[in-house]
Amino acid sequence: MSRQRRTAAPWVALAAAIAGLLGASQITEADWMRLGRALWRVVTTQEEEAPRRRAPRGEAELPTAPFSGQARVLDGDTLDIAGIRVRMQGIDALEGDQQCNRPGGRYACGRAARDQLAALIDGRDITCTPDGSSTYGRSVAVCTVSQGGREIDLNAAMVRSGYAFDCTRYSKGRYAEEEAAAKAEKAGAWAGRFTYPWSHRDRAGACGR
Repeated sequence: MSRQRRTAAPWVALAAAIAGLLGASQITEADWMRLGRALWRVVTTQEEEAPRRRAPRGEAELPTAPFSGQARVLDGDTLDIAGIRVRMQGIDALEGDQQCNRPGGRYACGRAARDQLAALIDGRDITCTPDGSSTYGRSVAVCTVSQGGREIDLNAAMVRSGYAFDCTRYSKGRYAEEEAAAKAEKAGAWAGRFTYPWSHRDRAGACGR
């Protein structure tokens, strides 16, 4: 018997039992017992079928293997690939609403971070490799793009641009060298004064620094 027919059968039996009660001039103990058995079959069948039902889209459905595609840049460390939200692992980019200072005045450095990531991708397909964790429904991953015959680590490139920072709590210092180089060259936000993104979110220590 198919799953659909097996699932429907208890409901048919319950409907028949209720119809029998409604049409009876006198309800007997046997009628009540028949209704109770039909109701119990419905309950037990629902419990058996529950694990097979598709879970709502969320963290349970995030990919565990590398995946590729066209990326929509949401901010300096967040992407969307075919409906899969990706949080780039081990880095923290300036927030979209952040303002920074540099010679010449204040500027929208958060938007600059988003634009920098978009420029690095430049419309090409990217590949993201999940680390097995997730945050707020987003797959945490290291993402790469092919450029001139070699693979560019976008996470590292964002830190090197000076618009994202090594999140040591999760990267274990993997991007410390890129950050040091960006700082030495006064790249991106390092050209002036800024607030680290975790402090801007009032999450001091979120990145372990």
